[in-house]
Amino acid sequence: MGRFFLVNVGLGLLLYSPSLFFNKKGKYIYLSLVALLISIIFSAQFLYYSYGQSFLQVSALKYIGQTASVAGTVTSLLSPNLVLFFLNFFVVLAVAFFTFKKQKPQFQLRRYEKAGLFLLMVLVACAGYYVLVKQEDKEWGNSSRLYSDVYDLNTLVEKMGIVNFSFEDAFKYISRANLVTAADRDVAEDWAEQKNTTQSSGPQKYAGIDKGKNIIFIQVESLENCDLNEWVNGQEVTPNLDALAKSGVYFNNYYTQIGPGNTADAEFSTLNSLYPLQDDVIFVDYAQNTYNALPSWLEKQGYGTYSLHGDVPTFWNRSNIYPNLGYKVQFSESDYVKSRSIGKGPSDLGDEDFFLQSLQKMQSFKQPFFSTLITISSHTPFELPQDLQTLDLSNQDNLNYTQQQYLESIHYADKAIGEFIEGFQKTPIYNNSVIFIYGDHGSFTNICGALGRDTVLPGLSNSQVPLVVLNSGVPAGPDTIAASHIDLYPTITNLLGIKPPTEILGQDVFNTKTPVVTHRNLFSGNINAILTDTMAFESNNNGVFEDSSCLSMPGKTPVPIDQCKQLYDQQSDNVHISDTLIRGNLIKKQ
Repeated sequence: MGRFFLVNVGLGLLLYSPSLFFNKKGKYIYLSLVALLISIIFSAQFLYYSYGQSFLQVSALKYIGQTASVAGTVTSLLSPNLVLFFLNFFVVLAVAFFTFKKQKPQFQLRRYEKAGLFLLMVLVACAGYYVLVKQEDKEWGNSSRLYSDVYDLNTLVEKMGIVNFSFEDAFKYISRANLVTAADRDVAEDWAEQKNTTQSSGPQKYAGIDKGKNIIFIQVESLENCDLNEWVNGQEVTPNLDALAKSGVYFNNYYTQIGPGNTADAEFSTLNSLYPLQDDVIFVDYAQNTYNALPSWLEKQGYGTYSLHGDVPTFWNRSNIYPNLGYKVQFSESDYVKSRSIGKGPSDLGDEDFFLQSLQKMQSFKQPFFSTLITISSHTPFELPQDLQTLDLSNQDNLNYTQQQYLESIHYADKAIGEFIEGFQKTPIYNNSVIFIYGDHGSFTNICGALGRDTVLPGLSNSQVPLVVLNSGVPAGPDTIAASHIDLYPTITNLLGIKPPTEILGQDVFNTKTPVVTHRNLFSGNINAILTDTMAFESNNNGVFEDSSCLSMPGKTPVPIDQCKQLYDQQSDNVHISDTLIRGNLIKKQ
């Protein structure tokens, strides 16, 4: 509360202190305009939140012409309460009226006194914002960061206030306009043109083998590949997923790419076959871009599109970006009933409640449909009620407390997934559905190292996640091809027998002759690992290519770094093109 007060005092000082340098008439004109701007921001945000349960972003203003279609709804949201947001404007007008009416001489500050007072106000304002940015976030154990790893716009607005949020969003939107040069645009357009003319049209393996089937994504929070087929004290950590992996197609050399958005980045790369950004959360900062995402692409094929998750609609700004990704129906926290609270993450809806109720909802969906189900219970800080901690982890000296709690959470999530699949198999829609189960990102607990199951390359630690495909026409069995989230989109379009959009970077894993996984540093954005079936690249910590390592695979035999140069340049170009398409909003609706 103290932080919020300081921040808003700082905001008020920054906004109103310039009035010191105006004459009497100019001062009140300036104060009136500032007060009116603040009132408009509050009113617009109030109406937008009342309508869409989210906060208005500047990037959405380009769609203002479409408000006529919802004019009736907006009108119904108008209420006398809106007058409260204009009280500050009316106060300024009243003070100005009585000041001019009395015509009494006013106390005048000298110019240097004004400058000194203005400087003092700015310093106080800066102190308030310093507290906002630097104060430790005790709830999430996050220091020196305004944005916690759990990005909920409600939480952010609670921290900084609605006006600060609106100003910051506007600044970021305006500054992004200069991030893409004309040369960048030309390169991206040439790439798209070339890709469109060279896109394969020959016979494809498994093309159309799942044509017309429902597509269901189950994105499992913090699930790592090393969790599967792992035993602790004679207990199977993920018995249900292990059994499902044996009955379906199990990709055990599969990776995620994320930036600061974690779960949201995993969603983005999977749904768009593009790389996440390393300094922005696309779900938040580029929510109003044009995308040819998988839901919208399947909608053109007659699919219904549904999103199911147990968070609030504003979590990761989903309520704003999901319509642009093609989701027509969203189910969120208020659409579920909690039998009990599970965990201490962003939401305490247990996975068992989530899956049971989601299964009931899915049976009413008109087929064919595409749906995503996003789990929560295995989210950090990995704390379950005692009666749900069913693994015996005694005498596991190789596991610290967090790692033990993580395994308990994954074990519980596995149980909920098993119950869901078992229930789903009893419904008439199961046989006409293909299910894709995958981890969104790693747990950041070093669990694989503690279990003695490190990834192929150190640069890919925390990035190897499982992908299990169930009920597809593709023969069951393990698949060791190097692949990642960006490859899922084109793989699905091939299985359904439809052509993917041009502006995607992934490859159909069943038909590519050049499988590749490219991983970027979470902070710098530089490529720190590239993996193919014959070669691997690992960046040095200083990011200099010549100081990096090149390995011949699968034996990991060191070879001269020059042998990785072509691969590195090619993947660097792909990452740059992906960034350009997103930052420049250059994706054309197809």
